[in-house]
Amino acid sequence: MAEVQVHTAGGEYTVYIGRRVYEGELVETMRRLRPGKTAILSHPSIDRMHGRRLRAAVAALPSTAAEPLSFLFPEGEEHKNLQTLEKAYVALLSGGIAREDVVLAFGGGVVGDLAGFAASTYMRGIRFLQIPTTLMAMVDSSVGGKVGVDLPGAKNAVGSFYQPQAVISDLEVLDTLPERELRSGLAEVVKYGFLYDENILETMEGWTAGMPEAGAELEDLIARCVEHKARVVALDELDLRGERAMLNYGHTFGHALESAAGYGRLRHGEAVAMGMLMAARASEMSGLAGSGLMEMHRKAILPVLGEVRLPSDLGPKRILADMQADKKKTRGLRFVLLEGPRKPHLVESLSEEIVRKAVRETLEELKEG
Repeated sequence: MAEVQVHTAGGEYTVYIGRRVYEGELVETMRRLRPGKTAILSHPSIDRMHGRRLRAAVAALPSTAAEPLSFLFPEGEEHKNLQTLEKAYVALLSGGIAREDVVLAFGGGVVGDLAGFAASTYMRGIRFLQIPTTLMAMVDSSVGGKVGVDLPGAKNAVGSFYQPQAVISDLEVLDTLPERELRSGLAEVVKYGFLYDENILETMEGWTAGMPEAGAELEDLIARCVEHKARVVALDELDLRGERAMLNYGHTFGHALESAAGYGRLRHGEAVAMGMLMAARASEMSGLAGSGLMEMHRKAILPVLGEVRLPSDLGPKRILADMQADKKKTRGLRFVLLEGPRKPHLVESLSEEIVRKAVRETLEELKEG
């Protein structure tokens, strides 16, 4: 098992990564917190596959009520909204959850975001644990305290910075993760490789086509990504100084791809992977990077994408329109570009011609059929 310490002004906590950590580190963390009650916020499918193990671990604690409260809501980014949040508040209140109790955010990024925001605001803030069940959440979204919900047309428009008491990443849940979801999570691993750690890319080079087992090698990769995330969060917890913005590599393009394609047609990690290809192209076109960066990205990202390609009906006009809409909401677009591996730059004045060309050429390369 690996342990990574996260140190922020908003709280210090441990990220536990390994197998059977529900029965070990989760139990020990709950013994330390000594809640009277717990509430599990999750999706029905996750609860069916893994909820029994989680409940058994919680029920074994003498200080905790035998049966945790469960609030289950449908999967999909479209359900990460104020309506679902209100239902979560009502469930917590009806279940008698009080300030000394604990919320368990049991799922992927959508669950972690919504459950974390519910915990940050219910009763003016109660304790919560991140218990991620996807590779993407283990690598990235469960760490750092960014929580929130979407408004119509505005992703994560309402939220807060609220650190968990611990992050419990049990690799056994990845055994049931569909391959496409696993590949989607690997896109975030690739991101950390380009931003901070070329050894990550070298480790992945031999097995991305066949995919790894959820064993020691994957545990090590997750831990290394979390170490980088923890370091960045400690420097820039509230995303004010620019260090944390670098973690958005591939995301400005990727968010536009997700939106233009229609949520659900592309996984978030797939969109980010394609967004990194666009960002690498833009880095070369702007003269920031040399001509080898794009080929490095192809070598790392195309095996992760596997057979996934962009929908044939998706054109550059729609993507660029979504980017312009985002620009109006945020008073300008910021792009993370690379001079080379481990040399990110935050760029706020990328020409529309370069953006348009990077989008168009990547679309041509990645279109299905």
